[in-house]
Amino acid sequence: MNNDEIFKGRARVLDEELAGRVSTPGADALLAEVVSLERVPEQRRRRLRAPGRALLGVAAAAVAAGVVVPAMLSGGTISVVPQPGESQPGVPQPSASLSAPAGGSTAQQILLAAAVATERAPASGDYWRTTTVSRWMLPDPTRGYMLEGSRSLETWLAVRPELRSWRIRQDLGVKPATARDEQAWRAAGAPASWRYPEDMRTDNLFSVPSRPLRTAAGERSAERLYGKWKGAAGHLIGGPLTWKQVRALPSDPGKLRSYLEEGIGRLDLAGSGMDVKEARAHILLRDCVEIISRLPASPEVRASAYRILASLPGIRAEGEVTDPEGRRGQALGYREEIEPGVFARVQLVVEPGSGLLLAEVRRHTTDLADGRQVELRYSTSFQAIGWTDERPRLPARRD
Repeated sequence: MNNDEIFKGRARVLDEELAGRVSTPGADALLAEVVSLERVPEQRRRRLRAPGRALLGVAAAAVAAGVVVPAMLSGGTISVVPQPGESQPGVPQPSASLSAPAGGSTAQQILLAAAVATERAPASGDYWRTTTVSRWMLPDPTRGYMLEGSRSLETWLAVRPELRSWRIRQDLGVKPATARDEQAWRAAGAPASWRYPEDMRTDNLFSVPSRPLRTAAGERSAERLYGKWKGAAGHLIGGPLTWKQVRALPSDPGKLRSYLEEGIGRLDLAGSGMDVKEARAHILLRDCVEIISRLPASPEVRASAYRILASLPGIRAEGEVTDPEGRRGQALGYREEIEPGVFARVQLVVEPGSGLLLAEVRRHTTDLADGRQVELRYSTSFQAIGWTDERPRLPARRD
């Protein structure tokens, strides 16, 4: 695996409150659900070995086809700074970790509740379907105002060889991000498209779009998956996995963690410019999120990925929030340092009752030409993750 590809998303994660707590109206109900549902076999509750330095982080996501990539570019390192005296726990025993904290539920409890719910998800179907809506922000080419764009993406991975796998996408258009931005856009003549110079200043916060951005939504198009995609069920540890390999993933959280760590240990990280232990921790956590959000693994494997995340420090509960699609979920937040002194605030929005990762939202700031500091926000909302016997609704346009 190319080191640049692995580490393009690297970042420094700073822990604000390792055992962050939050008070929300649904906290007591959530806790009761965790306590009542966490009935896993003893061998699956054993404590996991903690890595040398653990972190909870997600690599920067990218909008496909080079439209825009809110970047976590090279130059930083990855680390977690635990609170003084805080241990590096493995997956906890329910009796020890699920007692009610003062004021609400911890991130650990929310992740364990999601693990339990994930185990109840359907275990088979004709297709593994992942449907997302990505939203992103960046300045216009003059840095006079902010734009917001979005794109939908459906991935239908067929289990049986007689079925076809598809990727269906649609650009949903670009618009001024706020009312103030709309005023500046109108003052600039209300352009319907934007072309970016290759040498535009980005401060390492985003990549310059390689093609013009447009206000109008694009046509929905489908691409049949061939070549390496035809027999692949997803990606993990920097490479593609076959369906057979995915089915063989261990469902025990300790064994799954060992499997991931052994695979990561075989990667050549010497040229990454990072501490090797930190680099391995980064890939481990990124792969856990990949298992939860995209990989067609069994419910037990995906639940174990949640349990591994619950064992790691560096994340705090931030209460009930509304995700970019208007859905309510529990926010789990942390900070990333993407360049020295430049921080991004990251939220994972989880629905503990279903185990669904609703969204991942990343925020940081940049400045416009007039010196005004504005928010840069990138989000991926997961509308569907899981097995289905439905068939994709294919558009007329096929790429």
